[in-house]
Amino acid sequence: MIPALSVRLSDVCSEAFSGGKAPRLIDVGSDHGHLACYALSSGLVETAVCTDIHEAPAKRTDTCLRQNGFSDRSSTYCTDGLDGVPLCEGDVVVMAGLGGNNMADIMERALSSTPASVLKTVTWCLQPQKSIERLREFFAKEGFDILEEKVSVEKGIWYPILRAVYTGVPYDLSLYGKYYGPVLIRKFEDRDPLIIEYFARLDNRYKLRARGDEEVSKLMSERSAST
Repeated sequence: MIPALSVRLSDVCSEAFSGGKAPRLIDVGSDHGHLACYALSSGLVETAVCTDIHEAPAKRTDTCLRQNGFSDRSSTYCTDGLDGVPLCEGDVVVMAGLGGNNMADIMERALSSTPASVLKTVTWCLQPQKSIERLREFFAKEGFDILEEKVSVEKGIWYPILRAVYTGVPYDLSLYGKYYGPVLIRKFEDRDPLIIEYFARLDNRYKLRARGDEEVSKLMSERSAST
């Protein structure tokens, strides 16, 4: 039986395949393999590759795929991020539940080992658990355009989701954009009620963090001046 996706993973999946079907899904930090099983069973992808740095989650993923009859269309690796998994044209890479620093490190290694012509065809769908500002900073420095940002709410927890593509053209990102998100800022300015509530939560979080973080203190001073 194909496992049902949680609200968070369902939102991640919808964003990852918002552009339609893809030849291959790479799920980094796959845990139970639910996303890969769902994508394969729904015809969203032809094949799936799942990775996890820990052996037990990798085995759970492999078991899930095998029990649902996807052994011939999937592979599971116990590895760090994308190490040993070369990217191919048209890949959709999902990283959900990892920290932003970890995601940036994984993507940086992929940058150094993948031709730009391939990188520009890959879609990245990311749901960082923390340090999202580090991820956005990496995007700007290395030339990843943020196409979409959304927020998923599950059991009272708010999860940001980003979809990005590589262009290789770096750009400047303001402190406001770095911490709140350039796409989310536009939604906030359009008075999206969900994003208004999300920004209120971020305001409270960063006000506390500003007490011991000089950059966040500057951010909140700028934000106060602009509101």
